[in-house]
Amino acid sequence: MNATSKSIESRVSVSICIATYKRPKQLRELLAGIAALVFRRVAEPDITVVVVDNDPSGSAEKTCNSSPLPWTLKYAVETRRGIAQARNRAVRESVGANFIAFIDDDEFPEPLWLDELLAAQTCFGADVVCGSVIPNFAEDVPNWVKAGRFFERRIYASGYSLDKCSTNNVLIRRNLFTHVHSFDERFALTGGEDTQFFLRVHKAGYTIISSAEARVYEPISKSRGNLPWILRRAYQSGNSWVLCECSLDRRTSTGAVRMTKACGWIVVGVVSACFSPLFGMAAVARSLRNVVLGMGMLTALVGQSYHPYQTAGADTAN
Repeated sequence: MNATSKSIESRVSVSICIATYKRPKQLRELLAGIAALVFRRVAEPDITVVVVDNDPSGSAEKTCNSSPLPWTLKYAVETRRGIAQARNRAVRESVGANFIAFIDDDEFPEPLWLDELLAAQTCFGADVVCGSVIPNFAEDVPNWVKAGRFFERRIYASGYSLDKCSTNNVLIRRNLFTHVHSFDERFALTGGEDTQFFLRVHKAGYTIISSAEARVYEPISKSRGNLPWILRRAYQSGNSWVLCECSLDRRTSTGAVRMTKACGWIVVGVVSACFSPLFGMAAVARSLRNVVLGMGMLTALVGQSYHPYQTAGADTAN
């Protein structure tokens, strides 16, 4: 065996997994972004792009067939409805890979995105590496939405230890799925399946770290950058977060703590709403968001779940 053969055999293999539903334009742009990936800190891995279409009619197949990818693209249709089902199908389609990288179908990666995820994993020996998601606002999004920072996610220094993350920008050791059960399909239409999964990953003793330099961009259009969408998202977040917690810990004492927190968010929101008009629309929206967040938590505590993925592909489900 020559040196070249040894090098090929030792290459890391990565499956870049995308769950999609009726978003041909966004998917086309994402695949073009993946095709432009470059590697400077690590050797170029053996890449397979896995696209799981949650539309039974297979509407994403044409987009995938016309993709300019220099690597193998594996296309699969998951006819069972739900984001958790689509993600689990992607995991099953990734057998043989060393790592799985998840990215959302409406995001766009920087050219060094995967390079930075892999470099952080090598540097820190982590089981999971979570990258940064940065909002990219359309010109017609109101200024108060940008000023309110409703779409900004906290960015942690590379190597920072986390207890959870999400699947919109993450690298996972593939063999982790042999020890931790995949995404809980009870969360098919509610969302939050990724939060619940990574909480279980952390509880099982696996390491989750951040990579500030592994960046993807999330487009924020006017259809998202508005008060109704922000409030729906807050309600969904509160509802799905409590559902995640309850699925992992059903103790009565813990439920009382959750009830207190939910009521606290509502009280803070109501009180601040009395003064927020003095400080502009962003302050008003922030107060209302706190109220709605608490309401979402309360409804989950009484057994009611919100199903934004009932209309998967709409902005409310992302």
